[in-house]
Amino acid sequence: RKLRFLVIGGLAVNHYGYSRDTGDLDFFVSQNDRVTWMELLKYFGYASHNDGGYFIQYNPPAQNAWPVDLMLVQEKTFTPILSAGQPAEFFGVKTIVPSLEHLIALKLHALKNTRMTRFLKDFLDVEYLIRLNRLDVKSKSICELFEKYGTPDLYDKISRSLASE
Repeated sequence: RKLRFLVIGGLAVNHYGYSRDTGDLDFFVSQNDRVTWMELLKYFGYASHNDGGYFIQYNPPAQNAWPVDLMLVQEKTFTPILSAGQPAEFFGVKTIVPSLEHLIALKLHALKNTRMTRFLKDFLDVEYLIRLNRLDVKSKSICELFEKYGTPDLYDKISRSLASE
């Protein structure tokens, strides 16, 4: 159906060197494609169990299939992230993940708006993405990411954690 998407979540984090378990497939998609995605997942037997408008979770049709989560964003947000995406391969399938900077921005946005049950997972994702990719947490670009998508408190916590190496 030629749907545009990027793989985000745990698989994207793994792509950038931080190996952590994941139990679902997370896709970053345009709101313009919402209906087509919903039809496609229904066709494959997936059932929506949580639709928050910008985030939809799907139960798999069988026990051996992965759950799917869709993160829907406006086209004006989606297009530049897709354009800057990086090639990746998972399970023999070639796809695209966000650039490292965009993935960190997505994780910071999640941290700023997350439930406490997810905080540690997303926090460690950001910390290890920065650490393993040898990014300077004091650099202008990283500081700007935290200013725009995170919080001063998150920046302070990540900085202290990275300084304790």
